[in-house]
Amino acid sequence: MSSKRIKWIDTCKGIGIILVIIGHTPIDPTARSIIYAFHMPLFFFISGYFFSENRYKNLKEITVSKFKSLIIPYISFSIISFFLLNYLFDQPVAVRVFLEQMIISKRNSISYDDPIWFLTSLFTIEILYYLLVKFSQKLYLRLLSVILIGFTSSIVLKVFAGGSILPWSLDQSLYYLIYFGIGHYIKGINFFEKNKTKSFIITFNSILFLALISYQEIYYSFWNLLGLPSSLISIIDGIIWAILGISFVIIISQFLSLISVLNFLGKNSLILMSLHIPLGFNFYNTFVRARLNIEIPNLNLFGIIVTLCAILILIPTCLIINRFFPFVLGRNMTIYPLNNPSK
Repeated sequence: MSSKRIKWIDTCKGIGIILVIIGHTPIDPTARSIIYAFHMPLFFFISGYFFSENRYKNLKEITVSKFKSLIIPYISFSIISFFLLNYLFDQPVAVRVFLEQMIISKRNSISYDDPIWFLTSLFTIEILYYLLVKFSQKLYLRLLSVILIGFTSSIVLKVFAGGSILPWSLDQSLYYLIYFGIGHYIKGINFFEKNKTKSFIITFNSILFLALISYQEIYYSFWNLLGLPSSLISIIDGIIWAILGISFVIIISQFLSLISVLNFLGKNSLILMSLHIPLGFNFYNTFVRARLNIEIPNLNLFGIIVTLCAILILIPTCLIINRFFPFVLGRNMTIYPLNNPSK
């Protein structure tokens, strides 16, 4: 993969993590619903795009690898969040509650740092998809399988109806497996190696995405005319919004890939996702908002300001973790000699 394409992917992740952060601020409900329609599918899509079954010899090898890259960061950021809340921001979290929530890892039930449910969910998805790959070598059969699994599980487990979330967000994972599978399929058919066809499809999807945002009433009235079961409509509607939203992010990433800040945020999306609430938001509320005592009536403007403050706070945090504490991310510590001419 060329450096240009790496920057393009990092830009996608950078845009995605900004949307994740702003989506966790008290912005306008309509804006939040649009962001939530595709921001997490985007990350699962990118993860699937980079998945390679040939990298692992067996189930044990991929399990160990993903435990290191996903579960170690999950545990590390859980501990960091626990100490931040208890000893810096005066938001006590009982040890029993902390351990229980960390072990069970249910989406919307990790009070000390809810966004990190993504890590255990992605771990589950990676293992499930690896097993699926072993049963089928055909790309289209893998894609059909994840769509079938996602549809069936969403209906049975009532993912869109607010059903009870399973440990390690397994029900959510089975649904998001769809986007992981789509990402892997897109990579497998070299979709982004094509030119005119790719450009037309991505552009068309992006225009349609903007059209749906502008004419939501017309769009949903169409669904009402079909008279389909609400559970089925929810799933299809969710997939449509997600695919169109992902397409939109992809196409604007083509124009923004030279913006180094977005690339930096994309490369450090794991840290930003894990610490924007326990560190970024709490630092803003404790040391910025409380001291300046400024109220911003416009919810969207407030969300943007909080997001920018959180990112500014977390940028040096990313540099420190990458340089001195890479083990937090499941990486080995590399110590360079002082006289190393390459540094």
